[in-house]
This record gives sequence, C-alpha cells and structure tokens, in this order.
Amino acid sequence: MRDITETQARKALGLPIKDSRVDFEIDWNGKEFRDSECCLDGWHDSAAVHVDWTRVGFDADTDRPNSLTVEEEAFCWNHARTELAEILIATEPFAHDEDIYIKVVVNGWYLRYALQVAA
Repeated sequence: MRDITETQARKALGLPIKDSRVDFEIDWNGKEFRDSECCLDGWHDSAAVHVDWTRVGFDADTDRPNSLTVEEEAFCWNHARTELAEILIATEPFAHDEDIYIKVVVNGWYLRYALQVAA
C-alpha cells in the first residue's frame, strides 16, 4: 500500500501549497476523528477532514469587518474540497491579516485505507 503525501492530499483538497492562512496536518492515528461526522445537514458520513477557520463578521450598517469568529467544522471527503474552496474565498480579502487562519487536519486512516481502496 502506497503512502499519500501531504502534497497529494493538499492537491486533492484544492489547497494551495504556499498560503500563509493555511496550516495543514495529517492525523495518522486518527484519534481526533473518533465519532466525528460530516457537519453538513443530512449527511452522516464519517468526517475525513476537520477545519478550524476564522470567519470575519461584518457590521450591517457600514458593511465593514467588525468581528472574528473561530469556526470548527468537519467534512466527509466528498464535501471537503467544495467547502474548503468556499472558506478560501471567504477569507481571501483578509489574507494579509495574521489573525485569519485555516487549520486543516486530515484523517490519516482515511488517506491510508479509504483512498487506497478507491484508487
């Protein structure tokens, strides 16, 4: 069984290799994913990707940023790429701000076994 590299996993998820907002990690023992399901309504698939990211809130009167909220989400592999693309778009205008980040943790067991079987 071949190992999936970080670069391959990033590419599969549509994550840029060099982006100061994105911190990427593979949880090879999968402990953080125990009992974790995709957070999208109606989906009960096991989560393969956890994402902590900074959502920027806007003042309704001025339409200017006024707050930062850390979102914690979990996605199955089939939804992760689309959801991460939306997060990247939402945070792009603030990429220069060091308080804006996207932490992506991928379940190593998923990379090691589920993707191998699908290949």
